[in-house]
Amino acid sequence: MRDNKLYTPVGVKDMLFEECDNKRNITHKIGEIFRCFGYRQVETPTFEYMEVFSDEKLGGTKQKEMFRFFDRDGSTLALRTDMTPPIARIASTNFADKKDETMIFSYFGNTFRYNEEYQGKQREFYQAGVELLGIDSADADGEVLAVAINSLLEAGLSDFRIIVGNVAFFKGILEETGLSEEICKELQMRIAYRDYVSVENIVTQYDIPESIRQLFIELPKLVGTLEVLAYAKRLTKNRTAKRAISRLQELYQILRCYHIEEYVTFDLGMVGQLNYYTGIIFRGYVDDSGYSILSGGRYDNLVAQYGTDMPAVGMVLKLNEVLFAMQKQGIVIEEKKAKTLVAFTEQGRQKAIEISNIYRRSGMYVEMSLLGEDVAKNMAYAQSKQMSHVLYFVDSETVKVISLADEMGGFTAEIAVSELILPNVEEGTI
Repeated sequence: MRDNKLYTPVGVKDMLFEECDNKRNITHKIGEIFRCFGYRQVETPTFEYMEVFSDEKLGGTKQKEMFRFFDRDGSTLALRTDMTPPIARIASTNFADKKDETMIFSYFGNTFRYNEEYQGKQREFYQAGVELLGIDSADADGEVLAVAINSLLEAGLSDFRIIVGNVAFFKGILEETGLSEEICKELQMRIAYRDYVSVENIVTQYDIPESIRQLFIELPKLVGTLEVLAYAKRLTKNRTAKRAISRLQELYQILRCYHIEEYVTFDLGMVGQLNYYTGIIFRGYVDDSGYSILSGGRYDNLVAQYGTDMPAVGMVLKLNEVLFAMQKQGIVIEEKKAKTLVAFTEQGRQKAIEISNIYRRSGMYVEMSLLGEDVAKNMAYAQSKQMSHVLYFVDSETVKVISLADEMGGFTAEIAVSELILPNVEEGTI
């Protein structure tokens, strides 16, 4: 029988040193982008009442995809499946009096989905994102996209593409058809999957004006830049659809002001999650990958479900996928590592710790040796960690400076502790 203590459950994994270093570094870099744009971080609980995530009418998570459990009062709780609903709850319950103002949030955290089992499918995801609430404008949409694109650039990625649509365009066209909700959902799904044959089969079965029928057939192919938007605008007389195109055209001009328009492609066939998104919708992809590394859009109806009606737009970075993309593109974030090993005898311990603390307060990375007084052993360990120096404190007054990697191939010098060149730091302890 397998000893489960030695394994992780399906869909989760351990992260070892290098992965953790990369995760910490990318979190810091992206966090700085968020802060540069003025977004302040909040944290939400890892688990909440299931109802926070389960409203499927607004694009919520299916119960079978949640990790659910009960508290002692019998209430059903769930591990966080999405970061946006808790942010909506925070905005509604804590900032209801500011609903006519701009509220901007950022977050980092893990989410959990009980996905179907197959090779490589994860059930725990590390995410980062921003939410902008209180403003419905193309400028708000543009800023969120600017944060997303600048975050990817800060991660070192360049070979990526942001696909942008507007679900209001599709909703506007549907207004002209008179089709049932069931047929509309089927049509939406077929367009989303680029199933051209099924789209044509559906629209030819029903009494739809020829111009609308032709537009549905062409919709999955309406991909490109400004020319596509202008062409699509000529194909419809529906006011909702035309406003949606105008909003995208305005958005493009805003992205030009940020000098990031080159990363954006418009796709009017992007029609997923009509119940959730109300305006722009976007996904980010890297070359040679079918998995999105970010997603987002406008969801003006969500916050009202928590008691306060306010418009909202946001995006989420799938940091697991970002890190994988960085690995595939050979992007390495230089990690600061300890370059000096401090070893000591019993007589030199106090001075070794004092000197190490001084170095650390100055921002240097220093590792204390716990291997004892064997010089050769300490040197071998330092070399295995690619360190450049060993400081071996013989006693409180004498230290051996051992260079492991200089032009001469290394050297050893025994000097007085007082001769060490130390940085100027303020008093204090580590």
